[in-house]
Amino acid sequence: MATYERSASVYLALGFAMLVWGLSFLAIKDVVSQVPVFTLLFLRFSVAALLLGVIGGALRALTVSRHDLVVLAGLAILSPIGYFLFETFGVSNTQPSHVSVIIAAIPTVVLLIALGKHQEQATWRKGMGLVVTYVGILLLVVSGLREPGASWIGDTLVFGAVMCAAVRTVLIKDVLRRITPLQLTFYQFLFSLAVFGPLAATDSWSWVRTITAMQVSELLFLGVFCSAGAFLALHYALTRMSATQVAASTSFIPVITLFAEVLLMGTSLSLLKGLGTAVAIAGVLLVQTGDVAHQGIMLEEG
Repeated sequence: MATYERSASVYLALGFAMLVWGLSFLAIKDVVSQVPVFTLLFLRFSVAALLLGVIGGALRALTVSRHDLVVLAGLAILSPIGYFLFETFGVSNTQPSHVSVIIAAIPTVVLLIALGKHQEQATWRKGMGLVVTYVGILLLVVSGLREPGASWIGDTLVFGAVMCAAVRTVLIKDVLRRITPLQLTFYQFLFSLAVFGPLAATDSWSWVRTITAMQVSELLFLGVFCSAGAFLALHYALTRMSATQVAASTSFIPVITLFAEVLLMGTSLSLLKGLGTAVAIAGVLLVQTGDVAHQGIMLEEG
């Protein structure tokens, strides 16, 4: 039977990750208006890999086996490569608040995967939570049909990111038994550069002459805090909590993004948009209530 060490540091780590990810969609939306997607991803993860490489090198903590390097390379295909391609293209085609609410569906997909692998027991509460979550997302998408900057194409692309994140979240539980959060975080970004580097080489560099100081600071924010810091915090939490419990924390991302849009960008909050956000979050929380301890044990043992 697995046990989990829950301390203030675990919840602070998760809180930090959710806060910066909630703000990240606004930064991506602004930067991608100037910097091509592939270049943005390459620069973002180069900053993260460099920072983590310096820290890991100084601590002499980056050595892993060849087998684990192959596993980490495979996981990098799901995230950051797959996840951030879907997410970034999705953000560029819809509103940040839409992205954050759809991303909040990750816990329900993690639960479905766990049910399929017989790692969790199906209950009416979980089933109802799944239905409520997707009703909320549907309301949100409908609310944006006439909203400037929102589109069903962008919303659909973000679902691709949800699938990548959910599958990876379940898979890395086993990996984190053998390697440290620092090693996992560093190598995921390092391997992603092998893909994003050649893709970025196909982009135009005309943006260099027009990028603003604010956009440069947002790019650094994405690399240092949203990539290196947030993923390191997430992986640390996964060593002490179940995949479903950690994934459930994403339900708070839409709240952060929505408030940031209203307070920082002056975006109007329609009744349908607010209702969709509230319903989706309620559904995610409903899935997670009840036999949380049992979920953690089943996922860890699986």
